[in-house]
Amino acid sequence: MNKNDNRSVSKLLPVLFGFFVMGFCDVVGISTSYVQKDFALNETLAGFIPSMVFIWFLLLSIPAALVMNRIGRKKMVQASNLVTVAGMLIPFIDYNLVTCMAAFALLGIGNTLLQVSLNPLLTNVVRPETLTSSLTAGQVVKAVSSFCGPFIAAFAAGELGDWQYLFPIFAAITLLSSLWLMMTSIPKEEVSLQSGSSVGATFSL
Repeated sequence: MNKNDNRSVSKLLPVLFGFFVMGFCDVVGISTSYVQKDFALNETLAGFIPSMVFIWFLLLSIPAALVMNRIGRKKMVQASNLVTVAGMLIPFIDYNLVTCMAAFALLGIGNTLLQVSLNPLLTNVVRPETLTSSLTAGQVVKAVSSFCGPFIAAFAAGELGDWQYLFPIFAAITLLSSLWLMMTSIPKEEVSLQSGSSVGATFSL
């Protein structure tokens, strides 16, 4: 492996690690049962909790893509990490139903921003002929994260004494991802101040 390959891998790894953060949204499934038990929620209200995460994919995907075209892909990924960290810390500082809902909403917003920007950012660090395999590797990392979520929750509940420690664990992992990406020099795509895409153009596509 030559030096160029080493440099390429060093830029690729922090981007792939972002896919691990992307998998955090799937933990809402196991979290719902804990929240329902803690606040004695009925089935209807408990069933509404996952929508606090996933509704943002519908509402924010297109606006996030338009903003990304203006500020750049790496900045959008970092913005998603910031939103996710904030969301994970809120219920740990003050745990109640409102803060839990806010946490899930911010997790969904952060994950939407991440899904919009992380795949395009991958094209900044890999050659076109390796893009497909790199995207596949990213989805494998995301699947590993989704698989680990329930085990992290069980570890927090069993070893740390409360499932709520899941939140700072996820915040710490997200912060690590953000710092790693911040310290990595990634070739920057051309940012358009007058974005060529629009809501109408996106829907027409």
